[in-house]
Amino acid sequence: MIIKQMLQQAVGVLRGLAGGRGGRVSPLLPYVDHARILPPGELLRLGTVYGGWIIPKDHSLTVDSLCYCAGAGEDISFECELVEYFGCRVRIIDPTPRALQHFRDLERAVRSGERFPVNNSRSDFYSITEAHLGRLSFLPVGLANQDAEMRFYLPRNPAHVSCSVVNLQKTDRYFTAPCVRLSSIMRQQGDRAIDLLKIDIEGAEYGVIEDLAVSESLPRLLLVEFDEAHTPLDDKAPERINEHIKLLVRSGMRCVAVEGSNATFVQGR
Repeated sequence: MIIKQMLQQAVGVLRGLAGGRGGRVSPLLPYVDHARILPPGELLRLGTVYGGWIIPKDHSLTVDSLCYCAGAGEDISFECELVEYFGCRVRIIDPTPRALQHFRDLERAVRSGERFPVNNSRSDFYSITEAHLGRLSFLPVGLANQDAEMRFYLPRNPAHVSCSVVNLQKTDRYFTAPCVRLSSIMRQQGDRAIDLLKIDIEGAEYGVIEDLAVSESLPRLLLVEFDEAHTPLDDKAPERINEHIKLLVRSGMRCVAVEGSNATFVQGR
């Protein structure tokens, strides 16, 4: 039994080493149970290299599934493929003006039969059809742990689109936008349950994770980017990442994949 456990841990480490973009080791490896990481053959990656995410192949997503994706920017390739491949309904949540404009421009391009680039790329284009486009909706609000107006600080590079309420890049320029709890959004939209939640919200993920754990409203599939894995606010970043991954595990979630600073969780211990 001991030898079997050692082998499982070793295999888990090797699987995780392949979890970073471009072959880089994921900085989340020290915080997850390697034995729980699924083998590559049981995982599916949707979206571009930049905007893509990993989900289990046995995800059970169907036309009856509802997905919430917080944090879009100018790459919604993952969201589009959720619709294209599985027919899910997807609600995109992002208060950033450029993200909303990108979505509107995509809508116009698809309806006029034009190709539209992902994230201003010269080689990656959306393939979503007009019929599938109707399964996507955009909510111009921020996902947070409270219902309140918040400041979103702009990134240092004006070419970048991701803004942060915790001011990850320590900049001065900001805009304000309404933020809402997951439960509030669901109530406003008339949604009783969701199957997948993506949280890519530039450092604000901790508060949302705590809110989900307390309210016991964690979805079946949870995708989280831990932004401090690449942009730490201070030397306590590793402790915060570890604390919140452990909170998810205690709440019944299991980490089955890591890639860069992204982690994929499923319900079930």
